[in-house]
Amino acid sequence: MCRVFGCVAAEPVSIRHELLEAENPLIRQSEEHDSGWGMAVYDRPEGAEPTLVRFPEAAHSDGEFINATELRGRIFNVHVRRATIGRLSPENTHPFCLGSYTLGHNGTVVRYPRLLEPGLRRPEGDTDSEHLFNLLMHDFDDGDPVACLRETMRRAVECSPFSGLNILFSDGERLFAYRLGLFELHWLARPGQLLVASDQVTGEPGWHSVQQDVLLTLDPNDLEEPHAERLLGDELLERAKVQKVDLEPHLRGAARGLAAAERAKAAAAAG
Repeated sequence: MCRVFGCVAAEPVSIRHELLEAENPLIRQSEEHDSGWGMAVYDRPEGAEPTLVRFPEAAHSDGEFINATELRGRIFNVHVRRATIGRLSPENTHPFCLGSYTLGHNGTVVRYPRLLEPGLRRPEGDTDSEHLFNLLMHDFDDGDPVACLRETMRRAVECSPFSGLNILFSDGERLFAYRLGLFELHWLARPGQLLVASDQVTGEPGWHSVQQDVLLTLDPNDLEEPHAERLLGDELLERAKVQKVDLEPHLRGAARGLAAAERAKAAAAAG
């Protein structure tokens, strides 16, 4: 379980307030979600590669997090990690990036080695989340990102139990947010911006809860509200095996990283 935060904006903005100063900022959330943090920042929604920063230290104790809050952009994909699978390392830190594409994930796919299909790009780390990202990137079609997200989530639901498949994904033009599983997701429209987050970051009125199996498309050129649609449908959701995975919630820091590394080894051995 982790925390995600995203923003799209009409003009380049800073999200320093949401990261450091708001009623429930990401830096405070990182006191519990202390397994690393990362941020992808897109200057313009034109499909270019983002500025990417990722560190395997807790955001609240890492001076680089303060420096990163000065970045400005029109699309942000931010993640603070609470490791369940995979050691604490840069390659296991979200968001994962390939060219202009980035993905941050909240939840755990238990039998994630089953996501490795022939020809799939091999992960650099040992997390379930990077496996999920590489599956999405395999034969990704820029002309129909929603269909690609649907196929990836269908595959994940059919192959493994999971605690959550909440993701933020950007193609460099828009930000996509999906909710499925045990964890919440919320969105907020304000003048010139759309926000999406695991937790309501600010005390502003107008936050909306995202329902199960709903995909939001946040477009920096259309900021009235996100486009919302069902992704998988009731028939497939009835077969989904949603379960709690974090059985050692008391662990923090290096101890949590060691437990997550051992869980990754066990998952790889089980296949």
